[in-house]
Amino acid sequence: MKIIKRKRKPFFRIFFMLLAIQLVIVLVDAFFAKGDNLLASITEPIITVISLPIGIISPNLPFYSGEGILVSLLFWVLNTAIQAAALYVVYRMFKRLK
Repeated sequence: MKIIKRKRKPFFRIFFMLLAIQLVIVLVDAFFAKGDNLLASITEPIITVISLPIGIISPNLPFYSGEGILVSLLFWVLNTAIQAAALYVVYRMFKRLK
């Protein structure tokens, strides 16, 4: 049981770190999107890249879709879980190479 917990710990660290980073990026984009700002032109492509996993399902679905708070949160968590799983696999591969 301890082995399973040790293996999940890095995944959850990656997951919550991605959640925090994405939240900051989306808030910055929402704050600067109202004006003609250089930072908004930088955050839009970042959001496009962030929403790629969910965008594979449907290109019209960014992870922050305007379908309501509950559905948006579900898409955001699903998108972040896919990204965290991919990063976790990379992390495990590098760890085994050491």
